[in-house]
Amino acid sequence: MSHLIFLGGKAIEQWREVARTTHAARFARLIEQADSYMDYLPPTEHPRETITYIGTAVANLALAFRLTDDARYLNRARAWINVAIHYPHWGKAHMPDHDLDAGWLAFGIGLGYDWLRDFLPSDERDALCAKLLLQGTRLYDFAVETEGQWWSSAYWQNHNWICYAGLATVGYALEREHLETRAWSNRALENFRAVLSLMPEDGSDYEGVVYWCYGIPWLLIAADLIQQQTGVDLHQSDFLRNTFYYRLYTSAPNFIDTANFGDCHDRRSAHAAAIYYRLASVYRNGHAQWLAENFERDGEWDRERREGLLRPSSASHAFLEFLWYDPSVTPVPICDLPTARVFPDLGLVTARSDWSARASFIAFKCGKPNGEKAWTRGNAMNRERGWNTIKTGHAHPDENSFIIVRGRDYLAVDEGYSQKKQSSHHNTVLVDGKGQYRENVYNVADGLAVEWGGRLEDSLVSRDIVYARGEAASAYDPALTLERFTRQMLFIGGKYVVICDDLASHEPREFTWLLQTDVPLKEELSIVISNAVRNLGVAARDFSQERLEMTLERKPSKEIARNQFESLVGASRLRVTLFEPAQFDCKNIEQEIVAYPSSSTPEWILRHTQHTLMLTPERTTATRFLVAIELDDANAHATRITPRACRSGSAIAIGDLIVAFAGDAGNIVIEDVVETDARWTIVDGK
Repeated sequence: MSHLIFLGGKAIEQWREVARTTHAARFARLIEQADSYMDYLPPTEHPRETITYIGTAVANLALAFRLTDDARYLNRARAWINVAIHYPHWGKAHMPDHDLDAGWLAFGIGLGYDWLRDFLPSDERDALCAKLLLQGTRLYDFAVETEGQWWSSAYWQNHNWICYAGLATVGYALEREHLETRAWSNRALENFRAVLSLMPEDGSDYEGVVYWCYGIPWLLIAADLIQQQTGVDLHQSDFLRNTFYYRLYTSAPNFIDTANFGDCHDRRSAHAAAIYYRLASVYRNGHAQWLAENFERDGEWDRERREGLLRPSSASHAFLEFLWYDPSVTPVPICDLPTARVFPDLGLVTARSDWSARASFIAFKCGKPNGEKAWTRGNAMNRERGWNTIKTGHAHPDENSFIIVRGRDYLAVDEGYSQKKQSSHHNTVLVDGKGQYRENVYNVADGLAVEWGGRLEDSLVSRDIVYARGEAASAYDPALTLERFTRQMLFIGGKYVVICDDLASHEPREFTWLLQTDVPLKEELSIVISNAVRNLGVAARDFSQERLEMTLERKPSKEIARNQFESLVGASRLRVTLFEPAQFDCKNIEQEIVAYPSSSTPEWILRHTQHTLMLTPERTTATRFLVAIELDDANAHATRITPRACRSGSAIAIGDLIVAFAGDAGNIVIEDVVETDARWTIVDGK
């Protein structure tokens, strides 16, 4: 076992050598980050705001000193440590000593103690040791006392990962002086054994891509630290092996934007170089290495460190980037990968037309609130042990919802972070105005039985066609007597999305189909007016909107489709055509989405506005929504998409293609074209 923890068993002299050679760029990053702490210190009185950043500051300064012998870094680390150890508690606004602040500081300052102990004056070393012993004891005692209630056994939550990683670090750092701390690291080891056995094999994370970026480093920290200290290899985890691909396939075409299911502070704050370097190194993953180096070339890492909304920012990962970088991993461009992937545990299917930055991208989601494995295993633990281990704070009532992006243009959007989660913020369906799970609260699915939730029933992935089918009736209150909410979604040729929704209930209900956009969708009459005004050019200044509308109204109504909607976003056009039902009410509303990401900083409020298209037929016990969506350049001519006669089902023609979905009565039959017992089909209609 190496004397210095978390340094991979290498001597400082070995690290200094690679700092001059293979790791020179990472070393420069570390020094730049260490230098950034020279101009300020945390306040001497514990602020209301989070102090998590103190832990990583100490780790960066301590490693910079050990690699350079520059006393400036040692003295600055001592100053930062001095502030931290004089705080009577670690954390103030939320669960002092028992949550994230304590975990972050235990990790970073625990490393600082181990790396600097031989260079600290004896009185400072003893004071730091005593403070770490106190804070570790507080964390450990809380974990034992609250087992089965909060993060101590909330295996799928980042709070669990952060607090136990911090506890393990300080336990290993102190065990030479205080043998009792081995109980801390042993408990942490058993926790992470459980966590990694319970995480989904497909690598997906229900908390969303931003919290993935926040939480995954701690699983990697824990696995690395534990293996170095004990020889126990927790990297034999399919979750860790596959989780890079979850993050990659939830990237929009430019890789920077995201499919922001779950709680996401924004659509971009979701990458960290340290994560990709570690996954590349452990799993010899050339795709992860390529993406990290691609972002280095493009300047994305600098942008993320400046603008990312995660706190502390990924800039604080400099020491991890240095320690985890492995130059022996050959970068492999991602263009050799399939353009679509299925994550069955989360019920997630994502696809893109190609790997270019101009591609069209779609993500579809239908599953359990925390994913299938967490939901079923967590509910079983609750029953067997009397626990309350499932926490759904970052889950949303969004089953059978989707996101569409074209290039950099978000066309069908998701709310991201919200304080009171509602299905009306997602691209799904309301039943009598009500959504899924327990809406209008933060923890929408806490306490619900295992029977609740959606499921991904089927999927098909090919080069030009991607299909997904979700069933979400069980995500709604049983009082609504919903028997069926089956959504079938087709992504065709990277340009068309066809959605077929079948809903049924025991009693007549009002079903409302929702589409969320950043800009309002216009009805076809407005589209015709807008196009006419644009085509009139200069003369339009002398032609009033009122006169134009009167001119259009004199045309036969059949020339103006009332079932078509359109929006222009950046360089893209979204065109939506509703084929079924024939009669419906249409409403466009504006919704403000509000979130408070940090209890310690209540003035930090995330706000944005969504526009919601709501299509509602008359009350009925059963209905079908059949919708075609075209994605194209803003100035492109629309494809002719028309209904097609289909016996016992529904069909539309998209140019020469015919897309059909079976009804409940039997086979798909289109005269002179196709007869099949398939649930859906695409045929060439020539």
